[in-house]
Amino acid sequence: MKIVRIIAMACTALILTSCNRIGAVECNSADGQAVISSLLSDQITQATRSQFGININEPPTNESKIKEAVGQIKILIEDIRTTKKDEASSKRSCAATVKLVLPLNMVTDADKLHATLGIQSIASLTEAVGLQRSADSYTHQLTYSVQPTDDKKKVYGEVDDFGSVAHALGTIIYAHITLPTIEASLQSEAAATQAQQALLDQQTQAQSQADLELATAENKLAVQAYSEVWKSLPDTVRAQNVELQRAWAKKKTADCNIKAAETSTDPLIKEAARLRCETEQTKERVEELKGLL
Repeated sequence: MKIVRIIAMACTALILTSCNRIGAVECNSADGQAVISSLLSDQITQATRSQFGININEPPTNESKIKEAVGQIKILIEDIRTTKKDEASSKRSCAATVKLVLPLNMVTDADKLHATLGIQSIASLTEAVGLQRSADSYTHQLTYSVQPTDDKKKVYGEVDDFGSVAHALGTIIYAHITLPTIEASLQSEAAATQAQQALLDQQTQAQSQADLELATAENKLAVQAYSEVWKSLPDTVRAQNVELQRAWAKKKTADCNIKAAETSTDPLIKEAARLRCETEQTKERVEELKGLL
């Protein structure tokens, strides 16, 4: 899709009379190059504004930042060739290599933001639209046309198929401008998440501590019940079962240590599980001892 615009010649000296008339405009003329450079800059500006979702009829809230960023891009038109020249017409069809020199921090910021958000890399984005990168610049093959207006006071220019390139550059500028804001937002979210996790950890720790205290109290009661039943047994019965009791105690300890290790790595949870296991086995042993009375 072609973007067309008429650019007034740089003829604004302090003279009240009209500008001097210009002659033929060739592909490599300074006037023609100035027009095309301005057209490219305008397209990049509009592409960047669209990244921000700025409607053309709305006040552009980020306009100053956009203009400043676009103004930092050097647009150089090199290797200019005339592809069509009709002596009966003042229009010239041209081809050239446009070199776009971006500040390194602009591309670095864009790379960083896209990597942070996990979206298409800048390298992939620019390659997809035919931009070739070399150090701090990108190059693209450009076709355009220039001609003077009939009154020969202005230059008329057309640029072909630069929209996708402008969009890629607009994406880079958008990322460059918004990186600080998005990073601050992500840091704020991370801090909030960290604080929430810290509170949850604290609450979990308190819960585990309370559960351990309960398990300790339950185990203490079971041990007391066991001791009372054991003491109530006749001496002869205790003497007959003392070795069995020692074996039972060793097995109870081994079984409950294994069960606790399988439950959790958290020391509070593990200890509560061990105590509950011993409490359960102690209660069962109490019932068995009661049968010996």
